Amino acid sequence: MSSKQTYQGLTPAQVAESRKLYGENILTPPEKESLFQKYLCKLSDPLIVILLIAGALSISIALYERFVLHEDASVFFEPVGIFVAILLATGLGFYFEVKAEGEFALLNRVNDEEPVQVIREGKSCAVPRKDIVVGDIVILSTGEEVPADGELLEAVNLGIDESTLTGEPICHKSILPEEFDPDATFPSNHVMKGTKVMEGHGVMKVKAVGDHTENGKVFVAAQIDNSVKTPLNLQLEGLARVLAAFSYSVAGLIIVGRMVHYFDWNPLAWLLALPTVFFFYLVICRFPKWRSTACLTAIALFLALFIGGTLALNHQLHAGTLDELLSSTLQTLMIAVTLIVVSVPEGLPMAVTLSLAFSMRRMLKTNNLVRKMHACETMGAITVICTDKTGTLTRNQMSVSEARFYGLKDLQTLSGDGDALMIAEGIAANSTASLEETEEGFNVLGNPTEGALLLWLQGQGADYRKLKEAVEKVEELPFSTERKYMATVVRSSVLAGRRVLYVKGAPEMVWSLCARPTVESVTKEQVDAELAAYQKKAMRTLGFAYQILEDGDATISEEGRVVAERLVFLGITAIADPVRDEVPAAV
Repeated sequence: MSSKQTYQGLTPAQVAESRKLYGENILTPPEKESLFQKYLCKLSDPLIVILLIAGALSISIALYERFVLHEDASVFFEPVGIFVAILLATGLGFYFEVKAEGEFALLNRVNDEEPVQVIREGKSCAVPRKDIVVGDIVILSTGEEVPADGELLEAVNLGIDESTLTGEPICHKSILPEEFDPDATFPSNHVMKGTKVMEGHGVMKVKAVGDHTENGKVFVAAQIDNSVKTPLNLQLEGLARVLAAFSYSVAGLIIVGRMVHYFDWNPLAWLLALPTVFFFYLVICRFPKWRSTACLTAIALFLALFIGGTLALNHQLHAGTLDELLSSTLQTLMIAVTLIVVSVPEGLPMAVTLSLAFSMRRMLKTNNLVRKMHACETMGAITVICTDKTGTLTRNQMSVSEARFYGLKDLQTLSGDGDALMIAEGIAANSTASLEETEEGFNVLGNPTEGALLLWLQGQGADYRKLKEAVEKVEELPFSTERKYMATVVRSSVLAGRRVLYVKGAPEMVWSLCARPTVESVTKEQVDAELAAYQKKAMRTLGFAYQILEDGDATISEEGRVVAERLVFLGITAIADPVRDEVPAAV
């Protein structure tokens, strides 16, 4: 990829025209559930379902006691209390989750504001992701998300993670037709919105934005998968099943026992146990999977069999009058229903909701948003948290804290001699980052680590842009986590156009490639000791090397490895990234 290739990009007028024609780079969110539908979902909790059933039965009992037995209005305290508990438990959860969804929507809008490096009017600049338009020239670097669908103009060992679209973790991209993969889902010279640059770098021209991208066509807004149940959900469902099975089983036994007792333990009376046992078996084991029509049919069938059997036995055995039978049956059913109602812990759902709501509020005070309340309990059950350091625990504001280039007089200052010029050219040319000048100073565009080196160059009085433009790139090997270094072959302006290989990466890897250090007195033990001291301070270290190439010298193999035989180790840098103020207390 030639470094002399330049792009003008779009003008402000062209940007406005493109946005008018093709729209903004925003995915239209799906239609949201109504607040009523969201509230109904809260009623599907297993304990809430049991409470609803208990409330309905309790109302039936209260109505019977009030209008048949002529008791006072205090009989309605129990059903009212049950429904108040239901309203509190579901209402609190509904309120906090709706509020959290609004805050998550705000976060999604912030995600659309993520800066993307583009070229407009011939200059590199950063614009929000949502402001990318068709026709924009976008610079792609390792670790970045592709902001829109586009066609590659340049690609250097470019590997894209397309698993979000195709399931393929790494797809190698190229602009050379002979390297195209005929079996690839998408053309090898195209990249898609939402995929991620895993290695290499490139330049693309945007062809589609927003809903018109491949990602937009299959877009499903981020939602909680309700099929994945939290440990607390599973425990509460288990408790609900145990409570239901126990209360229904005992209720069934009471019904059978009292009716058999009413018929003076006549063997024929045990026939009433058959419909009763069958009905409660259906209630315990089948009703959760049945439709409402099936449930109603089962209830009607049970009542028909039970009432018909009871009347037949009463007539056959002459056990008593019809009024006596009706009174005994109603009393039996009321006892069974009362047992079911009192076995339900009305306060448990409310206690769980209040506890989770309190946890949700506490997490919010520490800037942690919770979309679903039950996730608080899941987080509380974890034992190990795996987190990234850069940008998560640190501020992602990297700067060169110390530099030790062994060929320099004071190791840290570029004095303008031969070694200093080679070091400056190597840092500027062997880099994919750039700096954007603002009123406040410089903003890093691209890799923050490489940006820290460019800022250090600027601080040393070296203009990285002039150094970069003065050389011609001949060959590049981008950084990868596997080999832990990157390399660039250039025609050096310092050496009047001679070819030079510059290598940068993990110091131990770069040292292993070198034939010697700049100063013979420098040993591997000395370098290792310096690296250990920096690493104890949680600093990121980089090593640098170069080789002046002669005709026929090997540089980079077809397997993507540096094979130069006379590399000279220049030195190391220690890059600091300050820890966020709130991290020490959190850890």
